[in-house]
Amino acid sequence: MSAAKVDSSSSLARDLRTYIMPRTVENRQEEGIVSIGTTRELFVHELSDAMSAEQQILKMLPELRKEALNPELTQALKEHEQETKGQIKNLEEVFKQIGEKPEETTCFGVKGLADEHQALHEEDPSPEMLEMANVSGAEKTEHYEMVMYTGLIQMAKDLGERDAAQLLQENLDQEKAMAKRIEALSKELSKQAKSREAEREKEPELAGARSGRK
Repeated sequence: MSAAKVDSSSSLARDLRTYIMPRTVENRQEEGIVSIGTTRELFVHELSDAMSAEQQILKMLPELRKEALNPELTQALKEHEQETKGQIKNLEEVFKQIGEKPEETTCFGVKGLADEHQALHEEDPSPEMLEMANVSGAEKTEHYEMVMYTGLIQMAKDLGERDAAQLLQENLDQEKAMAKRIEALSKELSKQAKSREAEREKEPELAGARSGRK
């Protein structure tokens, strides 16, 4: 068989495969296609972005836990670390259900939040202020994830992937619960900070009063 005939046969087989079965993201990568042209392709891309987000967060949580002073915050971060591991497993299961593999991508939204955390250390914050800033960053992250999963759930439903939507809903419910928990802790830490600062402002007055009595 000539080389021309082999090339023609390969091309025909590739064309038939395109018409007979849906082209997966893996097929597209093999064929050198990188553009996103369908809602399914966008869904896979966004799922991959979510996987990247959770993996980055999982790496950040131990450091945030070490920097926490409040016992309740430490416990919340420890529990959320386990939840995040479960969320990654849910995402892996979603990929299995839809017959796709995660793309090699980076969630730049979460990366930006991680970069903010690292940059804050250059400002030499006190341990209390670092903790408050970390809680603020955690709030931003939770809200980012809530929007992320809300969009993914709707896309899964639109594509008829009901089981995938349920797994994504589990992740969203956990993020909502963590967001409420972090919000309450943020208010408590802010109240404590104001109390400490008020006490510090009183110290010179008290020192002056004691000096006047001598």
